[in-house]
Amino acid sequence: MTENKHHIIPLRVYIIVFVILLSMTALTVITAQYDFGSFNIILALMIASFKSSLVLLFFMHLYYDNKINLIFILGSVLFLAIFIGITMIDTNQRTTLYEIRGKLVDEQAPIYDNPITTDSDH
Repeated sequence: MTENKHHIIPLRVYIIVFVILLSMTALTVITAQYDFGSFNIILALMIASFKSSLVLLFFMHLYYDNKINLIFILGSVLFLAIFIGITMIDTNQRTTLYEIRGKLVDEQAPIYDNPITTDSDH
């Protein structure tokens, strides 16, 4: 039978984590005032990932739990941030892709003179 080890976290640790979370929230508000281009989403995800990691580690006691749980939780948060970041980069770049592929090669080509007919037109 395994014994559960109880740990007592000093109040000082909670206060330090709370102050860090407040400062990171202030940093989030400050960075939202500026436009960093496509780096906006990456910066926001980095700050949010750091804040969520602190909450998971100290308020949910993962820091004192089995380390494999910590690895899985933090890895999941990291990969979620990466996937959302890649999706946002892809979404931001679609206008460039569509501008390149959307142009006609030759606007005077004969194919554009005749409308396409379907079987239901006959």
